[in-house]
Amino acid sequence: MHLDDLPVRRRTSQAPPPDEASGRLRLILLSIGVILTFVLLSMRLYDLQVNRQQSFSEQVGRRSVIERPLPAIRGLIYDRNGEALVRNAPAYQVAIIPIQQVRYPDNPIRQRVERMAMYNKLAEMINQPGVTAGDIYTKVVSRDARFAPYQPMIIADNVPRETAMAIQEQSLVMRGVVVRTVGSREYPYKDLLAHILGYTGKIFKEMVDREPARYSREIYDYDTDRVGITGVERAAEEILRGKKGKRSILVDASFEELQVLSETLPVNGYSIRLTIDLRLQQIVSDVLGTAMRVRGAPRGAAVALNPNTGEILAMVSIPSYDNNLFAKGISQQAFEALAKDLHRPLLNHATQDRVPPGSTFKIVTAAALLQERAVSERTAVYDPGIFVLPDQYDPEDPKKGQKFYCWKRTGHGWQNIRQALRNSCDTYFYKTVGGFADERENIAGMGPDKLAQWAQEFGIGELTELNIDYSVGVAPTKNWKLRNIGEVWSTGDSYNASIGQGYVLATPLEMANVTAVIANGGTLYHPQIIREVIDERGELVQPFTPKVIRQVRLDPYYLRLIQDTLWEVVNDPGGTAWRSRLEGFEYAGKTGTAEFCDDVAYATGICYVGIKNLPTHAWFVSYAPARSPQIAMAVYVWNGGQGSGVAAPITQRIYNQYFNLGVPEEKLAPVASSDSE
Repeated sequence: MHLDDLPVRRRTSQAPPPDEASGRLRLILLSIGVILTFVLLSMRLYDLQVNRQQSFSEQVGRRSVIERPLPAIRGLIYDRNGEALVRNAPAYQVAIIPIQQVRYPDNPIRQRVERMAMYNKLAEMINQPGVTAGDIYTKVVSRDARFAPYQPMIIADNVPRETAMAIQEQSLVMRGVVVRTVGSREYPYKDLLAHILGYTGKIFKEMVDREPARYSREIYDYDTDRVGITGVERAAEEILRGKKGKRSILVDASFEELQVLSETLPVNGYSIRLTIDLRLQQIVSDVLGTAMRVRGAPRGAAVALNPNTGEILAMVSIPSYDNNLFAKGISQQAFEALAKDLHRPLLNHATQDRVPPGSTFKIVTAAALLQERAVSERTAVYDPGIFVLPDQYDPEDPKKGQKFYCWKRTGHGWQNIRQALRNSCDTYFYKTVGGFADERENIAGMGPDKLAQWAQEFGIGELTELNIDYSVGVAPTKNWKLRNIGEVWSTGDSYNASIGQGYVLATPLEMANVTAVIANGGTLYHPQIIREVIDERGELVQPFTPKVIRQVRLDPYYLRLIQDTLWEVVNDPGGTAWRSRLEGFEYAGKTGTAEFCDDVAYATGICYVGIKNLPTHAWFVSYAPARSPQIAMAVYVWNGGQGSGVAAPITQRIYNQYFNLGVPEEKLAPVASSDSE
C-alpha cells in the first residue's frame, strides 16, 4: 500500500502552526524580561545589603540592645547641727507596656473584651480619681503609645505600697502591667519647715517652657524624675539631684534581659547643711503659734538671723502646710482649700509679706536724722499728743488743717532723739522728717528722699542673694509716688513714712536684717539659708562664706547711741517693752504697731470705708544678748494688736527657752493688749 494513494484531507477548522520567525521573537522578549527581572532584583539586593546595611544594623542594635538609666540618689538636707530634715523614700508608679498586652489579631472583639476587663480590674485596685478603665484605655491607644509601643505608659502615680505589691503579684495575669519604683521625698517635720524646704514633684510643662535648658530631656525623664518645685529643694536642685548612670542590656524579642553589655554607675547628689537651727525653729513656731491662738490672729511670721554672718537661724511662717501632700500627689480638693485660703498658707510670710513695719522703722529714721545732721543728740521737739498740720493752701484756717496723733494721746512733751526712740514718740519723727512750724517751733525737716535713701542703705527694697523666694519692700520717694500713684508727695506722706506707715513696706526678713546691722556694728549681710555642701562621706565640698552687701555709712557714735536706746526700750522702766524684760539677761529691741487696711482686712470685715480706728499689726525687732549679739530677730503678727503687748512677749518667751533661762511662765509678760506700743 502506498501513502501517495491515500486521500488528503485539508485542516480547515484549526489555526495554522506558528512560523519560525514568530517563535524566535517571543523567545527574545521572554529572555529580555527575565534578564531585566534579575537586574532589578540584583540592584535591590545591592541596595539592601550594601547601601542600607548600616541603617538596618543600627535598627537591629536598637531592638536587641537597650539602654536603661540608673537613677542617682538625691542628696539629703540637714540643719546646721546635722539633724536630717528630709528622707528619701520610694514611690510607686503603675504602667502598661502596650506591645506586651494580650493580642488576638484574628479576633479583635475578644482582644478588646479581655483588655477592658483588665483595665477595670486595674482601676479598681488603684482606686484613684482620674484612673478609670476609660482613662487607661485612652492612654494605651494614644499617639505616644502607638509611636513607642515598647515604652511603659504611666497610668497612675504615687500608688500606695500595698496596692503596688498587690498589682505586682497580679502581673502574670495582667499582661503588660508593670510596677515601677521612683525616687520620692518624705518630710518628717511637715508644716514646721514647709516654707524653707519646699517639696519635690514631677516636671510640668510650664517649667520646661520657662526654663528649657534647666529641665532638658537629656537630664530628666519627665515620667519618673522628681525635681525641686519650691524652697531649698528647688534652689539646690543642681546640687541635690546627682548624675544618672546607664546600663546597656542585650534583650530578646520579649524584652527579657540576656546580658549586661556595659554599665556607667550613677553619681549620687551632694547633701546640704542649712543655716537653720531646728531647735530654735521649733521654739519660735511653738511660741508664735500659741500667742497667735490667744490673740485670734490668723497670720504671722518670725525670722531669726545670726547678725555676724547673715545666716538664717529660724524662719517661721503661719499658716503653713504639709509639704508631704505635694510630694506624694495632692488631691484637687486639698489644693483648692490651700489656694482659696485668704491668708495664703502656700506663701512664705516671713520673706514675702510686704506690710507696713510701723515704729520698728524708727530705727532707720533715727539713723538717717543723725547721719544727715537733720537733728543732733540735743535737738528737742515738742509732742502735745495731737497737733494740726496747717493746710498748705490756706494755713490760717485751722479747720482745713489735718490732725496728726502720737500713739500716746496725752503727748510725751519735749523729746530728744534718745527719748523719742525709747518712748516711740511719733510726733518727734513726724516733725523732724516732714518739717513743722508754729509759734513754738520751726523745723525744716529732713525730707522723704533722704529717708528713702537710708531705708535702702539698710537693705529695704534691695535684692539679695537669698536662695529661696522672697519679696522686697518699698522705700518711697516723691518720684516713686508720682510714678506709681500718680499724685504729688505731701507733708502728710512724709509724716507717715517717718514712722513706717503710708507707702513704706517691708518684709519680716528685711526688718530682721535692719536690726542685725545695728547689732553687729554696721554690716549689712546677704541673708543665707544654705550653709554648706557635703558629699556622701560627710566631707565638706563647699564651705560657708558670709556675704557682705555693704558697710552702712553710719557714724560709730550714732550707732552706739541707737544701740544704747534699744537697750533702754527693753531694760529701762520707761521703755515700751519694759514688761517683756528678762531678769538677769539683757536684750535690746524696738516695738512697733502698724495700722493697715489691706484686701484681706476688707474681705474679712475688720476694715471698711469710714472706719475710725484701723486694725494694727504687732511688731517687735530685737537682738540678744545685748552686749554680744548672737541673734537678731523680727516678730510680726498680722492684726495682732500692739507690739508691746503681743510681739514683745512672744520674743521674751523665745529667748527664755532658747537661752535656757528658766524663767517660769507666771513671771513672763502676758500676751495681751497694752496702752503703750
